[in-house]
Amino acid sequence: MKKLIIFLILSGVIRAYGQESIEVKIEPRPSSQGVQSAFEVIVPQATADDAIKLWKKTITKKGVTGKSPKVESIKDEWVVKNIVLNEISTDQYNVYTQVSSFPDNIYVRVFLQNPDGFLGSSESSAQATEAAAKYVRNYAVDLYKQAVGKELKGEENKLKSLERDYNKMNRQNRSYDKKVNKAAKEERSVRSDLQDDKKLLKEIKKSDDTDLSADEKSASREEIEKSIKAANKDIKKAQKSQSKFEKKINKNEKAQNELQEKIVLQKEKVNEVKRELNNIR
Repeated sequence: MKKLIIFLILSGVIRAYGQESIEVKIEPRPSSQGVQSAFEVIVPQATADDAIKLWKKTITKKGVTGKSPKVESIKDEWVVKNIVLNEISTDQYNVYTQVSSFPDNIYVRVFLQNPDGFLGSSESSAQATEAAAKYVRNYAVDLYKQAVGKELKGEENKLKSLERDYNKMNRQNRSYDKKVNKAAKEERSVRSDLQDDKKLLKEIKKSDDTDLSADEKSASREEIEKSIKAANKDIKKAQKSQSKFEKKINKNEKAQNELQEKIVLQKEKVNEVKRELNNIR
């Protein structure tokens, strides 16, 4: 009955966006010290490495002995001996911790041994057991927040990357647009010169100007025809340049439309993770 009361008081369910829950259970579990009462918690999204790092930081921070407690890895357990955790009681504890990884979460089991036995057993102090469950839960909440915080950072980085790509295409399109306008301006200028050359050539062909010899007229016609040919070539070059950069603009605009959809979805994903993080208590 005592275990049930403690469990009901301390199971403190966190309902995050994805309906994940954090709850501490007190269950008999195998350990290096035999089957003993363990404070067991499932933490979504976290990794074993992060769990161990945070546990070391948590337990060494909470320890109030004269020196920093030593956390040892012994087989499948992390062990701290003769540590005082004021949040639980003034007793000294040997703390045995197990971390097991699964695809979507991890299991953390904490065994707290004092001179009277293991907390959570029927013989242990109800007050200390309650405090220990709260202590483990606070650690699990911090670990969950850390995991979701990492996810949030990753999703925000994805969003920034999409926005960078979108803005890069905007800059490219402005540059391409300038090149299109420049090529169009060149085409108009060449066309104007071309019209002048054609008009001049027509006049030369019709002219009966006796001041020019037949050879001079022929040379003049050849020069103008050469200029007309070059102008037509320049016009095609300008048109090709316009077409080239207009295609690039169209390609970018199509890609931007797709990116815009991805950005909208990614913003919603970021907001989802933020809501999940904000709902962790």
